[in-house]
Amino acid sequence: MLKNRNIESQLTNYLAGECTPAEQLEIEVLIQSDSEINNTYNELKQVWDNSVSHSTNDVYDIDSAWVNVDKHINNKVVATVNQSIIKKPILRFIKYAASIAAVFVIAFAVYQFFYNNTLVTKSFASGNAVSSALQLADGSKVVLNAGSEVKYPEKFGSHGREVYFWGEAFFEIAPDPTRPFVIETGDARIKVLGTSFNVKAFPETGITEVVVNSGTVLFYHVDNNNSILGQVILQKGDKGVYNRLTHKLVKMENDDINFISWKTGVLVFNETPLNEVITVVGNKYGVKFHTENKRLSQLKLTATFDNESLDSVLEVLSLVHKLQFTHNGKDYLVK
Repeated sequence: MLKNRNIESQLTNYLAGECTPAEQLEIEVLIQSDSEINNTYNELKQVWDNSVSHSTNDVYDIDSAWVNVDKHINNKVVATVNQSIIKKPILRFIKYAASIAAVFVIAFAVYQFFYNNTLVTKSFASGNAVSSALQLADGSKVVLNAGSEVKYPEKFGSHGREVYFWGEAFFEIAPDPTRPFVIETGDARIKVLGTSFNVKAFPETGITEVVVNSGTVLFYHVDNNNSILGQVILQKGDKGVYNRLTHKLVKMENDDINFISWKTGVLVFNETPLNEVITVVGNKYGVKFHTENKRLSQLKLTATFDNESLDSVLEVLSLVHKLQFTHNGKDYLVK
């Protein structure tokens, strides 16, 4: 591939007509497929055209070009110096100096273009707590739940926006119809143009979940060649679940009103069975509840907790349903 070669040398040879047919085809495909490279090529071609002359049939002929230079210099020099003594050395020097200058100008411009457009990847991890909002170069925002990490380019390219992610996060993607935003997590992909949604994809679970808060999301999975194997379109209120072990992708209605409680800090329960309550509370505060009392599923809770501490939530549960909580670290026994 061109990117693995000496870019400066290849483009210079292409402009001089010294590429092999395979190299020429490779460079032409690159120029035609990337608008930025196409624009840069046109600018460099203009520099090249201004540095050397072309014959009338547009075929580069360096000897013919320098005959014209020879005549031009001859007319200027003959009146003041002995042309037969210095004309050829001067012409030879100017010829090589101009050629070298043209090559260096083009090489420097090409280097600057590719250097400035190289995607520098950065990484951001949340650690043991919910992160503050991370703003990407395109204006998109990402909030990470604890134990999550996102890798992203410092500057997005001209054709797309792509990040790599594991954990749980809430994404608010800045609209840009010309550059789709793609989140890669294992063999699952989330592709959007501008929307907000929650993604949960912890490697140890083998499950990737996407819940759409606004807009439309394309959720799909791929094989080793990045060919799409299955996809679903998700809209506001939809939930997509992908199992990385069975490669099954399903779409359903999201019935979890607390799916972003980790971000908002707000827990809402409306006649919710108590066994579900303690599961949600456990996920929110990073603890595990253990109980052998099957009657918990028969008990209901209607309550809202707005950024309350875990102790405050457990105190309410104790008062409402006469529960007792004892714990060892992050493990809680419910009686």
